[in-house]
Amino acid sequence: MQHRLAILPIAIGLQLMAGCTDSSGPSASVTLPVAAIDQCDSASFNAGIGAGTCTRNGSVTLSQFNAELTAQHSVAAWTFSPTTLTARVGDKIVVTNQGGEVHTFTEVEAFGGGVVPSLNTASGNPVEAPECTHLAAEDFIAAGATMTEDAETSAGTEYYQCCIHPWMRAVVTVSSR
Repeated sequence: MQHRLAILPIAIGLQLMAGCTDSSGPSASVTLPVAAIDQCDSASFNAGIGAGTCTRNGSVTLSQFNAELTAQHSVAAWTFSPTTLTARVGDKIVVTNQGGEVHTFTEVEAFGGGVVPSLNTASGNPVEAPECTHLAAEDFIAAGATMTEDAETSAGTEYYQCCIHPWMRAVVTVSSR
């Protein structure tokens, strides 16, 4: 009987500890990586649009880009990866621009066009997303740069798009902790 009484407080303590978490436990914030990807060919993009438009040597020429955008209303090599994420309130989304062009990862109420009218028309997004009209310098992610976005403070669905290339989209489903 004496051994049972001694074990009971230990068992209760272990059960209480199992329900608690510290900063390394299940309630800790998680970092979710997202890559902004493009395959711009620097020679053709810089010659056709302007110096510095593309800072890497990808495999898609400006001519190929325009042909695919016209035919498909998007360019497959310009994307966010992954395009869908599941997060919890308080998680961080870290976006790294792995391409050669500038991108944004802008939260929008609903997907729409971006800040480049010709890309909006070609992608079938003629109406600019209102959030794209209010961009600040820190909203632009240069090639090789990283930005961090916080998941919302409440559960729900968040929509993100590039306000330059509006077919680049991601959907984040946020759950409460």
